Amino acid sequence: MASLEQELEKPGKGALFKLLIRIGIGLLVVAILIWRTPDRHKLATTLTHAHVGWVVAAGVAIFAGIFASTLRWKAYLYALEIYLPFPTVLRLYFVGTFFNAFLPSGIGGDAYKAVRIGKARGGMPSAFASVFLDRFAGFIGLSGLGLLGALITLAAHQKHLKVALISAVLCAGMLSAAAILLIWGERLLGRGRVIKEHGIGGKLREAVRAIHAAGRHPQAAARGYLFGVVFQILVLTYNVCVGRALGITHISIVQMTGIVVITSLATIIPLSPGGLGFRETAYVWALGTFGVVHSQGLAFALLVLIVLLLTSAVGGLVYVIAGGDVPADVEEAPVD
Repeated sequence: MASLEQELEKPGKGALFKLLIRIGIGLLVVAILIWRTPDRHKLATTLTHAHVGWVVAAGVAIFAGIFASTLRWKAYLYALEIYLPFPTVLRLYFVGTFFNAFLPSGIGGDAYKAVRIGKARGGMPSAFASVFLDRFAGFIGLSGLGLLGALITLAAHQKHLKVALISAVLCAGMLSAAAILLIWGERLLGRGRVIKEHGIGGKLREAVRAIHAAGRHPQAAARGYLFGVVFQILVLTYNVCVGRALGITHISIVQMTGIVVITSLATIIPLSPGGLGFRETAYVWALGTFGVVHSQGLAFALLVLIVLLLTSAVGGLVYVIAGGDVPADVEEAPVD
């Protein structure tokens, strides 16, 4: 049986075929959204007349988000006793972001980072635990921010409560699932009848044990959740900036938190890479509940996609210039 690392690095023809299908589905959904736009000329005009200053501000917020995410990931690497210099972690994060955006292959950006670190620092389970916890803290931040925004919106008895209600339910569900994982840990995998205690199953159990331990580590959890919230605030910021760039000013920052929750969760739908098409559909629907017409809502979604792709492309330059290796003999000594 091929090792976990080999399966991640060498996706077969079947995996490539599935990838192409997923890309096709995502592009088809986007094409349908464009085709269903009543006035495609207005869509093009809205995009070309976007305020450049606000678009640049959105890009700056995304880069700041990558920096915050790097600090978040580094907190969990430290808790797992994987000591790496900050520049190395930042480089890997940029490259991983590029892979997630442009090379949705059998390894993906997160698994790419885990494989690189796991090989260099001897331990795939701990490496995978680190990238899982990085994402996990991000979802905790999203849930906390989204739930707060939803409660404020509902308490104020504002109009257009549909998005806030859905956001509140989703955030409560994510927080409940997170609590179950942190409390139960490996016990969720059962007694070895389905998830074995050897082979890949054993590696999975070891990774879950690492997730359970590092996720409850006081310093790592404090820093991880802090930067998880900071990252989501920056996600909210670039969404608000895109709205301002397109003249969408009637949606408050608090109301925008619900839109961010719904569209962020749409990116994990496994039918297309990065939720392509489904995220755009979520934007059009959510913005539509606030009276934003289809063409303007789709322009918002497409401009977010464009800015994300442009900023992610920087990771490709980083990869070309600095590569993606993790030196096995260079590390940052832990500081008590």
